[in-house]
Amino acid sequence: MTQLNLSPQARQALHAVVFAEEREARVEALLRFGTEAGARALLEMVADLVTLADQVIDNGREHAVDLLIQETDMHPYSAEKLNYPSLKGALVGLEAAERVPAHARDRVCPGCAYRPGSVANQCFTTQTDADCVLESGDAFLCHARGLDDVTDEPTRPCIGHAYAARQHAKDCMEDHHGPEGAA
Repeated sequence: MTQLNLSPQARQALHAVVFAEEREARVEALLRFGTEAGARALLEMVADLVTLADQVIDNGREHAVDLLIQETDMHPYSAEKLNYPSLKGALVGLEAAERVPAHARDRVCPGCAYRPGSVANQCFTTQTDADCVLESGDAFLCHARGLDDVTDEPTRPCIGHAYAARQHAKDCMEDHHGPEGAA
């Protein structure tokens, strides 16, 4: 595990940022620290915050896997396959969500890989799968709507993915032919 080298001043500034309830108060705390400590110290603190966030996420995943193994009959191998949100997944997920047009964003399921902030949207593995399916053109099925009564397997296409596939195809056409279809 990567060690954090937060100075007491950086730790106090992060405390102010994390415990602030409003975004503007967070920005003010960051600006104050940057003004007092300098740009390099501010950037190092942001890098340390990413490390800290990754540690918290990894600990949450480890705890969830341990609970699945200890409290259920789940085999450790199966529990370790748990799709879990991460900072990387959240950033990739933000880009995925932008593929759904604004007018259609409320049509996607609450847990959709294309809904910003959902678990699936912030799961790197899920986002990687969705991207692979975009490239291959295979079906990406909805895990909330249209489940088979017998097998409980998804049977209907994901609405968010349908929009993403349309946008992906459009982007590919623009890459090959230019924005107006002319090479």
